[in-house]
Amino acid sequence: MSFPKIDVHTHYLSPAYREALKKAGHFPGTDGLPFTADWTAEEHLAFMEKNNVAKVILSCSSPGTHLIPGDDEFGRKVTREMNEFAAELKRKYPAKFGFFASLPLPDIASSLLEIDYALDHLDADGFVFLSNYHGMYLGDPQLAPVYAKLQERRATVFVHPTTPCIARACNHTDPTPKRMLDSAPLVDAYMIPMIEYLFDSTRTFVDLLLTGTAAAHPDVTFVVPHCGAALPSVLDRVFTFSMLDMSAHGFRKVHTITAPVIKEMFAKQFYFDLAGSSMASQIHHILQWVKSDRLVYGSDVPWTPYVGAEKNLELIKAELLKLFGEEEIRNICEGNAARLLAKK
Repeated sequence: MSFPKIDVHTHYLSPAYREALKKAGHFPGTDGLPFTADWTAEEHLAFMEKNNVAKVILSCSSPGTHLIPGDDEFGRKVTREMNEFAAELKRKYPAKFGFFASLPLPDIASSLLEIDYALDHLDADGFVFLSNYHGMYLGDPQLAPVYAKLQERRATVFVHPTTPCIARACNHTDPTPKRMLDSAPLVDAYMIPMIEYLFDSTRTFVDLLLTGTAAAHPDVTFVVPHCGAALPSVLDRVFTFSMLDMSAHGFRKVHTITAPVIKEMFAKQFYFDLAGSSMASQIHHILQWVKSDRLVYGSDVPWTPYVGAEKNLELIKAELLKLFGEEEIRNICEGNAARLLAKK
């Protein structure tokens, strides 16, 4: 695509992180994949040059930086190393690289310290959250201090999916560290990123909406991956069930939400990236809920190989040309993300 682009969904791996993955049992591949992506800054810059990507906002992909449940010390170490590595890249290439800092969740106290450190000392552009942290999903009430801090700092949170987790089997409060997590049924039958990533993103954003977490922190901006995942397709059903108070039967008390309320919230507080194979159908679903000013470009490299990201760019170009005029496409490629980044 000829327009300059800002890529908000793209990843990096440091040499130390690859070693941490090995120590935690996530090798040769993460999330059930048979490989771990190769990455260098030079290769990334070459991809950017070839495809007119003006700037990228790097983030650590799944399984994140708290790699061994119960081992908070290792989680803090890996998190700080990855954030320092990304900050150095930003210092070296300030016009090319920004980054969303990782947090050592579900370690709440350390995460509060890392928020301030990343913003005040590393010049982070926001934070990357996983869709769940060892079974802690993003509407969990234990995260209240983290959201309060993010609200205070008017932070941006980019959410990336990870393997869905059975909470009772891999609960973050379990005092016995486990090196491998028990995950949901069928995740070993197919490649986890194919459908489970989309389902887990949807699960955690429904949790954010039904718990009222997103609404209670209006100065926190969320970036939803993969064109909204399955969220646009389930919202009508969520609205219906949100009107039922089933707390007397053991279910969590939920906030009633409606289509007008969600559309207003999305228009002020949410962006949706176009990473992945989202053009044939997903973009048409999300456009029922947002306008083009909430869409941003994402490549998902290097987990989407560079050649695959180039093919996705052609698909994005073809579909956007059917849907929008030149000014809207230019904003989807660059202007909307520039506004998002300026928020900090």
